Amino acid sequence: MVTIESIIIGIIFIIIQLYALPIVERSPIGQRKLLSLSGGVAIAYVFVYILPTLHGEQDKLGGSFALDTELYFLGLIGLLIYFAVYAFAETKTAERLKADTIYFVQISFFMVYSFIVTYIVFSSDVQRVESLFYGLAVSLHFIGLSYHLGKENERLHKSAGRYMLAGATLLGAFAGIFGPSSGLFVDSIIAFSSGAMIFNVISKEIPFEKNAHLPTFLISSLIYSIMLLVLKGFFNW
Repeated sequence: MVTIESIIIGIIFIIIQLYALPIVERSPIGQRKLLSLSGGVAIAYVFVYILPTLHGEQDKLGGSFALDTELYFLGLIGLLIYFAVYAFAETKTAERLKADTIYFVQISFFMVYSFIVTYIVFSSDVQRVESLFYGLAVSLHFIGLSYHLGKENERLHKSAGRYMLAGATLLGAFAGIFGPSSGLFVDSIIAFSSGAMIFNVISKEIPFEKNAHLPTFLISSLIYSIMLLVLKGFFNW
C-alpha cells in the first residue's frame, strides 16, 4: 500500500542518489560532521535493527531446512561479494583495465544493492513514525555510500552513475510496493543485504583519520541506538 510516508521516503532516496556529492560538500554542518553522522547512524542501524531482524527471520524458518543458519550464510555471501567488488579494484588485473570499466563494475553491484535495500524498506508493513525513523537511517546510509562512489570517479558519477543508482532505487520502491512483503524470497534478500550493509558501513562509512569527527560519530550512534531501543519498546515495533 502506498502511503504518504513511503512517497516522502522514496523521493528523499532518489534525491540523495542524484545529489549526494553536493549534499555532502555543501553541508552546513561540514563534510566531516555529515559523513561522521551518516556513519554513526548507519552502524547503530546495523547492530540495533538489521542484526536483530536477521535473527528474527532465521527463527521464523523454524528449522524447516537442514540447518538453522541458512540466512546467516546468505548474509556472509552478501558481505563476501561486496568485499570482492572493492578488492577487485585493487588487483593487478584491475590496473590493466580502464578506470571507467572499474567504475561501471562497481556501480552495477551497487545498483543491485540499492534496489534490494529500497525493496526491503518499501515491502515492509511499517508505517508512520517507524517508517520515517528507519527511512532516516537508510537515507544517511545512501548519502555516505553514494558520496564515496562519486568521489572514486566524479566525472562518470555525475554523467551516468548517479542516474543509474537513482533508477535502481526507483525500481526497488515500485517492486517493494507491489511485490511480496514476506516469505523465503524476502527473508533471503534481507539476509543478503544485511551482510552487504555490514561490510559497506564498516569499510566505507565508519570515518577514519582526517575524515572523522569523532564526537559526531559517537554521539549520533549512541543517540540513534537509544532512541531506537526506546521506540521499539514503547511502540512494540
